[in-house]
Amino acid sequence: MPRRSFLTVAFVFVLVCFPSSAAAQATGTITGLITDPSGAVVPGVTVEAINRSTAQSRTTVTAADGFYTIPLLSPDTYQVKAGLAGFRTSVRNGIDVPVNESVRVDFTLQLGDLSEQLTVSATTALVETKKATLGIVVDQRKIVDLPLNGRNFTQLGTLTPGVVAPPIALGGQNGNATSGGGIGNTTGGFNVNGMRNQSNNFLLDGTSNNDLFNTGFVLRPPPDAIQEFKILTHSYDAEYGRNVGSVVNVATKSGTNDWRGTLWEFNRSDVLQAKNFFATSKPTLKQNQFGGALGGPLVKNGVFVFGYFEGFRNTEGQTDTRTVLSAAERAGDFSGSAAIRDPLTGVAFSGNVIPSSRIDSIAAKLLNDYIPVPTSSANRVVRSPDISDTRGQFGLRVDYRARANHNLLARYMFSHTRSVNPLGSSNFAPSDNASAATVSDVMGSDTWIARDNTINLLRVSVNRINAEPTRSSGLNPRDLGFAYSGSQAASSGLPFVLIQGFFTTGDSQQQFARRVNDVFAITDDVAWVAGSHSFKFGGEARRDQITASYIFDPNGDYTFSGQYTGNAAADFLLGFPVLFRQATGDPNLEGSSWAFAVYGQDEFRLGPRMTVNYGLRYEITQPFVESRNRLNAFHPGQQSTVFPTAPLGLVYPGDKGVPRGTYPTDINNLAPRLAAVFDPRGNGRTSIRAAWGLFYDTLPAQGDFFQSGVVASPFQSLTEVTFPLQQTTSPFANPLQGVTGSGLFPASLIFVGWGPEFATPVTHHFNLSLQRQVGDYWGLEIGYVGTRASHLPIFMEINPTLPILSPAPAIGPRVYPAFSLLRPTFSVARSWYDSLQTSARMRPWHGLTGLASYTLGHGMDHVSALNVGSEPRPMLPAVIGDDAAIESALEREKGDSLFDVRHRFVVSFSYELPTYRAGSAATRLAFGGWQLNGIIQGQTGFPLTIVEPNNVSLTSLTNRPNMVCDPNAGAARTTAEWFKTSCFRRLTLPADAGQIGNEPRNAVRGPGFNRVDLSLFKNVALAGDQQLQLRVEAFNAFNSVRFNLPGNQIGSPTFGQITSADDGRIVQLGVKYMF
Repeated sequence: MPRRSFLTVAFVFVLVCFPSSAAAQATGTITGLITDPSGAVVPGVTVEAINRSTAQSRTTVTAADGFYTIPLLSPDTYQVKAGLAGFRTSVRNGIDVPVNESVRVDFTLQLGDLSEQLTVSATTALVETKKATLGIVVDQRKIVDLPLNGRNFTQLGTLTPGVVAPPIALGGQNGNATSGGGIGNTTGGFNVNGMRNQSNNFLLDGTSNNDLFNTGFVLRPPPDAIQEFKILTHSYDAEYGRNVGSVVNVATKSGTNDWRGTLWEFNRSDVLQAKNFFATSKPTLKQNQFGGALGGPLVKNGVFVFGYFEGFRNTEGQTDTRTVLSAAERAGDFSGSAAIRDPLTGVAFSGNVIPSSRIDSIAAKLLNDYIPVPTSSANRVVRSPDISDTRGQFGLRVDYRARANHNLLARYMFSHTRSVNPLGSSNFAPSDNASAATVSDVMGSDTWIARDNTINLLRVSVNRINAEPTRSSGLNPRDLGFAYSGSQAASSGLPFVLIQGFFTTGDSQQQFARRVNDVFAITDDVAWVAGSHSFKFGGEARRDQITASYIFDPNGDYTFSGQYTGNAAADFLLGFPVLFRQATGDPNLEGSSWAFAVYGQDEFRLGPRMTVNYGLRYEITQPFVESRNRLNAFHPGQQSTVFPTAPLGLVYPGDKGVPRGTYPTDINNLAPRLAAVFDPRGNGRTSIRAAWGLFYDTLPAQGDFFQSGVVASPFQSLTEVTFPLQQTTSPFANPLQGVTGSGLFPASLIFVGWGPEFATPVTHHFNLSLQRQVGDYWGLEIGYVGTRASHLPIFMEINPTLPILSPAPAIGPRVYPAFSLLRPTFSVARSWYDSLQTSARMRPWHGLTGLASYTLGHGMDHVSALNVGSEPRPMLPAVIGDDAAIESALEREKGDSLFDVRHRFVVSFSYELPTYRAGSAATRLAFGGWQLNGIIQGQTGFPLTIVEPNNVSLTSLTNRPNMVCDPNAGAARTTAEWFKTSCFRRLTLPADAGQIGNEPRNAVRGPGFNRVDLSLFKNVALAGDQQLQLRVEAFNAFNSVRFNLPGNQIGSPTFGQITSADDGRIVQLGVKYMF
């Protein structure tokens, strides 16, 4: 959609949906019990909550049971007053109302005149007595004080029990992560309670902040623009849906009745950086993060404004270690390696040397032009190429009290990113990959107080991602000697080449030329307090749009596995790939989808000690449709009438039983929620909480619409050639020779999409926990947290090659000969998660606050993500409609989740050192105003699966070796051999032809880690309210090494070895000026 059209639609959308304004931000609640000196409840008491920043107030009256509730309050600090004739007015100051939490403020009224006031300072509640939702809230002070790498708010989520940053294979967690528009869930943040990191719901001021394509957040405001951060990790109320993982709610700052501002500059340099464990020299590091924020009143008590800007400039060397060919191996001499076979004869080469006349000219040119010779031992190249990243973002928010019962909010945010990454296309690419992305968001809100006990919230938002994630080199494959050209002139470049166990080279395999996402959302919520009931009901409508130009394999891609010689590098040198793919056709897609939800819930006080929460949510998410119906599906045995020459089973919108989205809309998504909270003594110091609920997940578009359209023949056809075991000549130069096809449908088509059935992924949440306040400062919690998920999407192959075992092993024909890979998405995978979760929270005590959490958990599943990461596909084929075959394939895949972490411990703290009041002014300046903050974390390692690169099973599916002992027990745990590689026996041809190996999925455990991030502040008071803050922040302060996973390909030079690690210690210097 052109930018002018987008702005027009956004403007009209806001106008149509704005009755007199639009929606409210993320909110909280104040509730409590009011009694007289004898302990009897007091009805009819007027309670007023006054926002200390804006002077806005809300009132209510206690019910017959003495309770009151003031819902939907903006997160801030409040003063609460309670008054009734015959009693003195009681006042509580400093009531902090967090996002999505109920703060209990009880009063005991004293006899006296109403004009008399009894004022008490508030303390932070440590026990939740109203809700059984699990999660934490992080206030604005901690957000700006804790050492967050890259100033990224998502890192706050990992302070919570049950939350873990994902492994690199699932996107990882990078402090500098931003929405770049490409493929990969780099902004998903975390895995929560056994759920995929594609299943988190990100909200910004209560409205959608989700990248509908990859999932993950869209906009990432700086910490100085965030009022509060709240993550709901389990059993949240019916008002929340869309996803089954966590709900991450970020409330932005608003202006107040005082003008306040901040200027900041953070700097990193390689002078203060530790060398990466595997680097031969210290990589480049030059980073500047700078900006400012300002907020205040345009009209006292009426109109408030807040704005910010932040710039980011980063050049950083990324240490990369790759195994390459030695000088002797480049010349064909593998005498130092295991025996290699001649693909033409099956006999070992004499002296283990490939004759120079047999070395493929294309392979030799690629080696000479792009692949360096080894620079360290074990034939490795260690380098740290510079990656540059330039960004700018700003935001503006205006709050307006239109009338006494209407509070309006309007907000706009914008961000632009440009990066250049030499490693973005392949390990050794012909050119750097440049990408750019522009992200914007506009939202409006209205809080309408219809009556003292009834409030309506309306939210409207529009966000957009406009990105160019990939740019190619412009080279022509024919210039290297290939006998074919690229299929897309706009993405011309070299073919992508994978030499398993060694390296990749060439242009990007999957080129995302452009992606534009638009999300239009409107939500409305009504809160109604009636006696002992606090009702809430509402709904949501969302319009998702995607315009994508995804050019799949325009220049072809090759895989060399060692199938022919026993060594992948020797296969490459001879020009014998095991696989080739190339796509042709129109790569442009225009998709759209509607989603709707309604809900109702009630917080019912059964008595002063028991509260029950119950609710029901109903959600419908329609499948994406393409504007020109350029999608397809696979229905076995059905002949298309839309394309009568299509291979049997390939069907399209308009064919019998095929809707526009290729699968029917699932309309059975009723999600009940039930929870109970018991305060056994009625004093708010102990609570027993239990909850259960059903939650439905929204599929990421890259695993839904994208899969059904990106290789939908005949619009964009992807051909895959699996080469036979016996060959008479190298197919490297002309891989499509002999591949036949007719008309619109080439031979050996790839299909990736949906079959005839679909069910929305659903998860059961259940928990039981005990909270207890110990003394005046500590709140402790222990509980069991579990989830069970079903109908998870999983790719399953239904078109294996049929093994031929005699007279000699061979790869036979496909089940469906017109296709090569035929991989529908099935809604059949499941997951299991059980955990013991504990936490300890400390109120401020002599300047010290802290939060500690520990999780003992175990997550299992059939697959840990959809179309994200490098997890191997299932070993066994499935059959559409054959439940026994599907279950057999699933049973072989059941194992620990890729993100499974058995033990995780994390502590965050902040300590303001005692104020130094004695001595001279110079002494007080030197020794006063110091503050220390930190995050300490440790966890056990992620699992991995060992794979066999060769097609020993002859099915052309994933192959694994045999496991003959426990590879973790007694392992050396060194970089040279992390696990016991001797526990795996390689299957070989022809001896083991047709076997699939007995190794379970994710049987090996990788390295865990310990890390300490610290920040030290010096606060210097200036004139008036001005303050200067000098900061030193050390990420990985003690330079602990966090190793990445070891090599998992049996037979490769790096099998069982660790060749990479996270960065070492990084020191950041900062200065902030606050007024």
